[in-house]
Amino acid sequence: MKNAIYLVLALLIVSCSATNTANSQSAAMKKKTLKGTWSLTDIRFIGEEGLYKADLFGIADSPCFKGGEWMFIPNNGTGRFSINGTDRCQEGTHRILWSFYEPGDGSTELQFKLVDTKNKPLSGDKSGYRMIIKSLTETKTVFMVEVDYKGKPFDVELTLDKVSKDVTL
Repeated sequence: MKNAIYLVLALLIVSCSATNTANSQSAAMKKKTLKGTWSLTDIRFIGEEGLYKADLFGIADSPCFKGGEWMFIPNNGTGRFSINGTDRCQEGTHRILWSFYEPGDGSTELQFKLVDTKNKPLSGDKSGYRMIIKSLTETKTVFMVEVDYKGKPFDVELTLDKVSKDVTL
């Protein structure tokens, strides 16, 4: 009986400590986990049902991003993402400068701005974009982006799967 209690307690401790969420990691660990090349495998709309045109990051409609590649280089905060060309989407690669932002409510956000090849911001002002990190593991990350459609906000969930730890712009 005593051994059974110890076994249950051990399993409970292991199961509670095994989760690897964005909120429980240090900033250095989050950067190490995010390092590499990722493929955007799924896009979901959260909220009311319906058809939406979700323009992401001032670049393209959300379906254009599916199958695209994201790369994060943590030692200098640079990276890029790509859009695959289709009849509705213009192919392209966009360079970014990124960092983490912690608003104080226990969440972590990935913030980034679009930059040129010399890492100078493309927009004249200091604007950029933020995505809430819903989860971050060695193999999968989920970001949530708030967008606006006809004056109503809703969330778009982006799921990325790690392709490799290699990082080359």
